[in-house]
Amino acid sequence: MKTGFNAGDILNSGFEILETVDLAELNAEGIWARHRKSGAEVFHIFNDDPENLFAFVFATSPEDSSGAAHILEHSVLCGSERYPLKDAFLVLAQGSLQTFLTAWTFPDKTVYPASSVNEHDYFNLMAVYGDAVFRPLLSEWTFLQEGHRLEFSPDKNNGDRLSITGVVYNEMKGSYSSPDAYTGLWSVKSVLPGTPYDFESGGDPDHIPELTWEKLKEFHRTRYSPANCRIFLAGNIPPERQFSFLNEKFLASLPAGGAAAPVPRAEAWRDPRQIRVPCPAGADAKAAVFISWLCSDSTDPAETLALGALTETLLGHDGSPLVRALIESGLGEDLIPSAGLEAELRETVFTAGLRGVDTSGGAGKKAIKQIEDLILGELARCVREGIPKAEIEAALLGMEFSNREIRRAGGPYSLVWLRRSLHGWLYGTKPWESLLFVPNFTRFKDRLAADSRYMESLIQKYLLDNPHRALVIVEPEEGYLEKKEAALAASLAAREAALSGEERRAIRERSEELERIQSAGEDPLALKTIPHLSRKDLEVNIEAVPRELHDLNGVPALSHGLFTNGISYIGIAFPADILPPEDYPWLPLFARSVVSVGLPGMDYAAVSSLLAGTTGGLYASLQTGSALSGSPSVIPMPSGIFDLAGRDWIVYRLKALDEKAAASLDLTLRLITEADFSDLRRMRDLVLEMKNECDSSLAPAGHTYAATRAARFFSRSLAVEEIWGGLDQLSFVHRIAACDIAEISRVLTSIRDRLRAAGAIVNITASPESLSASLSLAAKKFGPFGAPGPRFPASREAASFLALQESAAPGAPALPPRNPSPPYDTAYTSVEVFSSTSLQVGFAAVSMPASPLTRREHVAELLLSHHLSTGALWEDIRMKGGAYGAFAHPDGLERCFHCSTYRDPNPLRSAGAFAAILQKQARTPVDGETLEKAVIGSYAKETRPRTPSEKGGADFLRFLYGIDDRHREQKLRALLDSSGTELTEAARRLAETAGRQALSIIAGPATAKEAAAQLGVDVRELPV
Repeated sequence: MKTGFNAGDILNSGFEILETVDLAELNAEGIWARHRKSGAEVFHIFNDDPENLFAFVFATSPEDSSGAAHILEHSVLCGSERYPLKDAFLVLAQGSLQTFLTAWTFPDKTVYPASSVNEHDYFNLMAVYGDAVFRPLLSEWTFLQEGHRLEFSPDKNNGDRLSITGVVYNEMKGSYSSPDAYTGLWSVKSVLPGTPYDFESGGDPDHIPELTWEKLKEFHRTRYSPANCRIFLAGNIPPERQFSFLNEKFLASLPAGGAAAPVPRAEAWRDPRQIRVPCPAGADAKAAVFISWLCSDSTDPAETLALGALTETLLGHDGSPLVRALIESGLGEDLIPSAGLEAELRETVFTAGLRGVDTSGGAGKKAIKQIEDLILGELARCVREGIPKAEIEAALLGMEFSNREIRRAGGPYSLVWLRRSLHGWLYGTKPWESLLFVPNFTRFKDRLAADSRYMESLIQKYLLDNPHRALVIVEPEEGYLEKKEAALAASLAAREAALSGEERRAIRERSEELERIQSAGEDPLALKTIPHLSRKDLEVNIEAVPRELHDLNGVPALSHGLFTNGISYIGIAFPADILPPEDYPWLPLFARSVVSVGLPGMDYAAVSSLLAGTTGGLYASLQTGSALSGSPSVIPMPSGIFDLAGRDWIVYRLKALDEKAAASLDLTLRLITEADFSDLRRMRDLVLEMKNECDSSLAPAGHTYAATRAARFFSRSLAVEEIWGGLDQLSFVHRIAACDIAEISRVLTSIRDRLRAAGAIVNITASPESLSASLSLAAKKFGPFGAPGPRFPASREAASFLALQESAAPGAPALPPRNPSPPYDTAYTSVEVFSSTSLQVGFAAVSMPASPLTRREHVAELLLSHHLSTGALWEDIRMKGGAYGAFAHPDGLERCFHCSTYRDPNPLRSAGAFAAILQKQARTPVDGETLEKAVIGSYAKETRPRTPSEKGGADFLRFLYGIDDRHREQKLRALLDSSGTELTEAARRLAETAGRQALSIIAGPATAKEAAAQLGVDVRELPV
């Protein structure tokens, strides 16, 4: 698609074309323009994609750690001059067809992206977002709500006590609960002192209270000017139309302001440094030890790409040289999560190291030195002996595959283009210089061809000869969070004691005024200013995925012919329910290990290198779900009639370039049948890696853990989900970490042998011209497996898995049983409170019975969930309660409705709010506009675009669950003709499930103890 623009063109919209560029590898034209009056720059990737994306980007390097950039990101979306609402973002989310809508605070920039497949909706989003960033109200109550505030909180021992709360304050307390967060922060901060990266742009909870309302407004005045703004556009809406909209709505009437000072480069060091950083201690108080290097200038995209290739070579997979050296050293348990190249800053940073390191005593001091010597020694060995050619080729394949694959990260693929453009554009380069892959990749390959030791020279230059590096030890400190909380409590107590009667009254009055504002409904006139679509703009138009059924020499199969850009996606599913329930807790470890171990005659590193050089990725995942109500469990296929619906599966998911499909399938087949679990050191490493990942997931995913735990009573599949991915699995991994490794090897080998004899079903998504070849290959490779075999009798029943959850792994103490006669509120049939010493905030989840997917009532519950998540839950739990998030979600297949909170300072309060909100909603008629927004927002979720691989995968699951296109169409029809009465009735039905609900709370020790005492249950200690 071409615009006909030329450099120097002056447009009627007030823009000057700076340059146009042919973006052949994106099948697009790039238009770079500057608004002459305001100085705002725009870059438009003009192509034929109907999912259009825009993003307003501001350079917002912090000057301290008070979180001004982060709090401002939240605050600008709470009302603007043209849209004077309490929460414009929320109102947009209620009634938009948006396919992506969020805001991000980076270490040196703030980004406001949104996308839609509907042009009218797209410009509605741009109108509201643009007014929000350029003309926010920034009222004091917004600052108090989103940033921080003092208030008096109930205390059962001392009456009210002075406390601090606020959405960002609580969010960052949650972030600062995880040792991995400290590791990630210091991997960059350690080598960039004296620059903006020395500060925490998100806000350090110790320093957030230092930010004042006046400073926040000043930060906006200086940073959110047009002259400091980059506007990124992508999609098929013509640039003239977009430029005119930007000019008329914003840029023509705004003062230009000034651009932020360029981000300075760090002063080069002459000698390496060592830094020790304390952090919270979990149950397993071990340290992270790593080295970070300051490397290239981000304005040199070719050098950044070369460093990316080097990183992929050294750290790209389990068999990569530096990964293998670190893991096999035994000095730590696994790689730090932040290992790799950070390329989204002014200068790039390379990091490598281990977590799970015992740094105590003299042996700990020795271990730190050994890790430093090991990393430098392995790099020197790579230079001295040369990097194996196969490792470099695998790295190049991985980079090419990643560039070719059509993928989404929760939004359109153009989000990837946005972030690539900002790598250089924000620091003064042309936006496409860091965007385009092919020119820099070609240049890199030319250098490799001309110099066989080019990769080794990069190691020498940037790592071995570079004194600008820091050895960092992030050390858990016993009682770290408790000391912080005690210091905060003492500070607040002293502050409270010094308050005059008038000051106390002022704090209470301000809290009351804030609650009054939060409780008040939006001004109807203000609501009318927000543009939105109507139901008339929506169509009952599902996207049908092509599907054909096949017989692959006795194995049933599905295929989907879709444009995949030359990539084949192949899934081979084996029924896990041929195993007895007692094997189920082992399956997550098996799924992780089976593609990460060796083969007979080939160790794990060689297999990992072969996978990296052959496939685009191979992993195994677990899948469970109930069959659609009323659908048969047996399904006719060309090769016979098989028991397929509503079963548990382990699915090997392979993606490969079409030309490498045969070799990739050969390797996949070998791992399925011959994976070798006899390398006990490798097995120990995999168990410890899994334990550490489970531990580090608690703080960022506590709401998921709480919801999975509460939901386990409502269906067999939900009970299985708890065993595979819930708190049961977290505890189980800790238990097996203490088990005999030889026994673990024996169990996994037994599972492998039984699964490979269980039969299989295959699912293939590929371009139509490649599909026949992929099917022939799959028939040849997997035909001998045969069709899926029968289920193990005890694995059919939910009771088997609920009983399993109350037992323990061999050699571990039993978990305390549920109280059969609970003393707590009869709204719950089960209450559990879990405590973790690694948490500063909490999570709450309540699950209750709901309607099946086939009933119209489920659609009403779907509407209700959207209405609550973007309404009452947000207002009561987030705005008033200070939690970072609150959600509602119906699961029609499992007939369960979930409510949960995220990074919640008072999860017990939130649990009570769930019931009160449902009861109030059951009594409150729904007006036409509210219903309209709920319908539009729910429709957007149901019709969101998917990638080809996602389409093929989703259709495979629909097939297994018994969901056909007729059901999907009926659901959309019911959605579009829903009534407000149905939504109110849905709330009434759910409110009336009191007595059949389950509550789970996960929190830090003090919060958990208080919640458990009020609920009359014991606290259950988590091993993390």
